Amino acid sequence: MPLSPPAADDRVFDLVSSVAVKSANDDTGVVIKSDLLQPLILPGKHTPEQIVEIERLAKAAARTVAARYSRNTERAYRAAWAAYQAWAISLGFAPLSADPRVVGMYLAKASERLALPTLKVHLSAILLAHRLAGRSLDAKHPLIADQLAGVAALQARRKVKQSAPILPDLLRRLVAAQPDSAAGRRNALLLLLGFGAATRRSELVGLDVGDVVVVPGRGLEVTIRGGKTKRGRTAALWAADDPAVCPVEALRRWRAVYDTDDADAPLFVSVGKGGAFGGRLSDRSVDRVVRETSQAIGETDADLIRWTQGPEVAQRLGSRFSAHSLRSGFATAAAEEEASLKKIMEQTGHQSSDVALRYIRHADRWRDNPTERLFRRKPDAD
Repeated sequence: MPLSPPAADDRVFDLVSSVAVKSANDDTGVVIKSDLLQPLILPGKHTPEQIVEIERLAKAAARTVAARYSRNTERAYRAAWAAYQAWAISLGFAPLSADPRVVGMYLAKASERLALPTLKVHLSAILLAHRLAGRSLDAKHPLIADQLAGVAALQARRKVKQSAPILPDLLRRLVAAQPDSAAGRRNALLLLLGFGAATRRSELVGLDVGDVVVVPGRGLEVTIRGGKTKRGRTAALWAADDPAVCPVEALRRWRAVYDTDDADAPLFVSVGKGGAFGGRLSDRSVDRVVRETSQAIGETDADLIRWTQGPEVAQRLGSRFSAHSLRSGFATAAAEEEASLKKIMEQTGHQSSDVALRYIRHADRWRDNPTERLFRRKPDAD
């Protein structure tokens, strides 16, 4: 049965409808077009019946992706496929060869610049492209699986550079540094929600206006959709006594300038130089707000570090804070206030207690530490 058109914002319908398969102009293959990836070229002559079957498979793949993944994931897939396709063509390989040797070679090369989670996103994009083209590529083939296992082992040995957590005192300073402008009001809310709801940066910029609801006498309820676990969650944020760091007040101030009745509109949008509002912020914008604000208040003076210690040290120390600093800062501060592991995981959406326990252990490391008594004893009165 054909799909009946649902609401205009139904991503499943839009993505499935965007799939079209036809013979290439030079009759040397078929072109698979969709809003998921750039046009895919499948070499070889195909009968009309085969083209119909390829389109059916492509629509089925598009339906699955639309149901399982967020728009941010789709954008990541497009960028990842573009990188793989350019690499393959540059070496004379057919991007849709379904050859695990070619994919394994790409993963080995890409691992020189990509972390393992990002590398897996690239592999998922390659698998998706093959599914759209009706080609079978086995992700568990030893040439692929062993390559990923090797990358995991190598990267595990490297010293992982983690962003420093943003704790409440620093959060207050970052919020206070925002100007009283549309962009400044947006950034203040961005920081407070990123910290209080303990979001990943993709979850933060993925919020719509209707996802953040004021609960009178309490604070905010933030519905966070998707994320790594695809389950979603709802985070509660109490209003603060101090209006300067109150998420409810920050929301009111931002909505006073960004006035829309569309609950499905993005909560965080770009702001032009003339004050005009644009599209949804990218997740990289969260990193930029955190980094630039921390530099502006003197937490990381990259220029001074570069001048005194060289560009390599500046690059390492200049990125001390990132978007993840908000999420890790919440978990660390909550642990220091002796919040339970269960409650911290409810707010952060962690499924693995081992990951969340890192923050608890950080707090325990300082709690009742004997060096506090040894080094911070009050001097005897004269």
